[in-house]
Amino acid sequence: MNRTLYSCSAALGLVVASSCSQGEATYTAGGTTSSTGAQPGVGGSVDGSGGATAVDTGGTTTANGGAVQTGGVGTGTPTGGALATGGDGGGGTLTGGLTGAGGDVNTGGTDTSGGTTGAGGRSTSGGRSAGGAPPTGGSGNPTGGAPPTGGTGPAGGRSATTGGSAPTGGTSSTGGSTPTGGTAPTGGTAPTGGTGPEDLLAVVPDLAAGFYWEGTCAGTSDPGGHNCPMLDSGASCPSNGINREKVLNVAGTAGQTYTVNIEVRGVIGTRCYQGGTRASTAAPSETNPNNWWYVGGSYYNSTGWWNTYELHVAPSTGDPSGDVYYFNGSDNGGGTWCEREATYLVKYDASFKVKGGGTMTFKIHDQNCKAQQNCGPNVDPNSTCAPRTVDLAGMSPQPPASFKQPPTTQLSKTYYPQWMWIVAKSVTSP
Repeated sequence: MNRTLYSCSAALGLVVASSCSQGEATYTAGGTTSSTGAQPGVGGSVDGSGGATAVDTGGTTTANGGAVQTGGVGTGTPTGGALATGGDGGGGTLTGGLTGAGGDVNTGGTDTSGGTTGAGGRSTSGGRSAGGAPPTGGSGNPTGGAPPTGGTGPAGGRSATTGGSAPTGGTSSTGGSTPTGGTAPTGGTAPTGGTGPEDLLAVVPDLAAGFYWEGTCAGTSDPGGHNCPMLDSGASCPSNGINREKVLNVAGTAGQTYTVNIEVRGVIGTRCYQGGTRASTAAPSETNPNNWWYVGGSYYNSTGWWNTYELHVAPSTGDPSGDVYYFNGSDNGGGTWCEREATYLVKYDASFKVKGGGTMTFKIHDQNCKAQQNCGPNVDPNSTCAPRTVDLAGMSPQPPASFKQPPTTQLSKTYYPQWMWIVAKSVTSP
């Protein structure tokens, strides 16, 4: 006897239960700074083969020629840095060298020895220095490196002397104001994350939320044995049997091809098809879950009594499957598992193509308006019905809290219909 799954719909008997760009921002911390050896000041020249450090600390000259070491601490005595004595250095004598601005600002904001702060330092942690917020107008030393011992220099500004003259653009404060020699930006704009990719699961919202497909028993007569009635209307079965269909819409870009990857679990009856391809050639199991996905083809026995579980996709995707798929291809045509008086567990992943703006039609056909109940693998129709539960662990989403296993249909007596829980795991394009 055949049985059919459907999702609850009053008319069709079908049930559907559904449940930064880490970019890097480049900040300029106040201008371009270089200090790999003694370099001339803005208005004069200074000889220095050892990289004398000149620091303008707001008018006081405290340079003892300390070479800038890794981390920003000057401990050595320059061997060739000449002391500029040709003029007033903003209240003191300057040593004429350039103050390293802290080097590259890395994740921890470490000062590098003699390094160049390119455009104010480059934050490589999503647009921000992990050691602190980006400087505004060149203020602050980079977190994670001590300033040179000859004085505190601006964090990224250029402390330029003019042979003893004070900086022309302002005071080189202790980690504060930016002297003339470079334009200090306001810190730059960090990326906000950008626009993420299209949520492709939204292309099949009903499957993404979980689709409950049940072969609900219906009718007033009891077919006996392990069968349940599938008389959707009237007291007799139509000559061509019954068809139950549930149409789900495909969203996305109209005409775009998508591949839908689903997971299927449930307990259903057997059926054979021909002209297509079985997903698994493993022998059917009475106790363990089976993979009965069947791609393409048609019914093996068009007048067979056992119910089908079909998927029809429209419009055509051009796939070799002909856009037809079956969920219960239990055996090759003519095999011993084509029409068994029992139901079995299924568990598998499968894929099929759809077109944006199209439809997916889930169909059950039953020729004699009877279906096998979820009564276990015993083919003896007079044996005690032993409904099975299905392990749904790991599926996401889960059925709603109102769903209880095994599901039942209460008519003149309690019936245990076949059912499946189908979830879209991912969608790709194409």
